Amino acid sequence: MKVNILLKIIDVLLIGLYVTLIFFPAFQKIWFSTALVFVAISLLLRSAFFVQDSKLWLGSFFMLCGVFGVYKTFYGINLSVIYPIYILIFGLASFIVFVIFRQNIHLKVFVICSLEVLLLGVYKFAYVSLWEFIFLQVALLLFVSLNMARRANINTRSN
Repeated sequence: MKVNILLKIIDVLLIGLYVTLIFFPAFQKIWFSTALVFVAISLLLRSAFFVQDSKLWLGSFFMLCGVFGVYKTFYGINLSVIYPIYILIFGLASFIVFVIFRQNIHLKVFVICSLEVLLLGVYKFAYVSLWEFIFLQVALLLFVSLNMARRANINTRSN
């Protein structure tokens, strides 16, 4: 019961800090990223106190997106240049859950996201043509789909 009260107090303080920061002109451009960071802090604290993997994943995802959003806004980077980073953030949040909770599905999600980012990077830096990129994407999609279908088939068989 005391942990819930402590978390509610922290939430009220975070909301108050967020509302205060919004009135500063420097924070008006990054209001959404700041909100993501504050929600992430709340979720990560809940994850630490209650040992919940879902709150850890969501908190990590929001924290990474918020911090990267502040970085992107601060340096004025165009989203069309760095959108693969958001795919990597999805994978990194899964990797954090894998490291702490040792759930293999999260390692697989991290590897798939990393491969996708690698393919996008290879295409973006013009190491492969459009047709080669499409071929590699289809190959990755087939590999992942066939692996998922095989795992589903194995998990649904009755003994």
